[in-house]
Amino acid sequence: VIPTACDEMTEVAIKENSEAIRNAGCMLVMSCALGVHKVSSYLDKPVIPGVDTLFIGLEDEPGNFYEVCAQCGQCVLGETAGICPITACHKGLVNGPCGGTNKGKCEVDKEKDCAWTLIYQRLNVQGRLDLMRKQQPPKNFQAAPRPRTIKIA
Repeated sequence: VIPTACDEMTEVAIKENSEAIRNAGCMLVMSCALGVHKVSSYLDKPVIPGVDTLFIGLEDEPGNFYEVCAQCGQCVLGETAGICPITACHKGLVNGPCGGTNKGKCEVDKEKDCAWTLIYQRLNVQGRLDLMRKQQPPKNFQAAPRPRTIKIA
């Protein structure tokens, strides 16, 4: 068992367990896609994902996860008090709530808080309500060809 599959210690853990890995027909990786990719870069045998990466999320109670980031490459978290409108709003609106919000609830899912109500409340506490007036350009989801790369100088 490799404790984490997505950092620099992966190679070390694979070397430490090389005999068991050599005797195995394949490697089952119980992590997100990044761990599967990382492990497979060190092995010449099949690496099988044991889970399916659905989203970047958090756990609010045992066994209940919710998406917090779409990894769109056009982040507005600094202007939206750390709440991503792309993922938190059912409609992915980036310039405030739709006309259907009712008493702070989403019109698509009436059990869910409106993302823009939450953004407003958090910006208010932070004394940054002026950011609600900032116009965000529409997201261009074709702007970044796949696979995306970045080089930090």
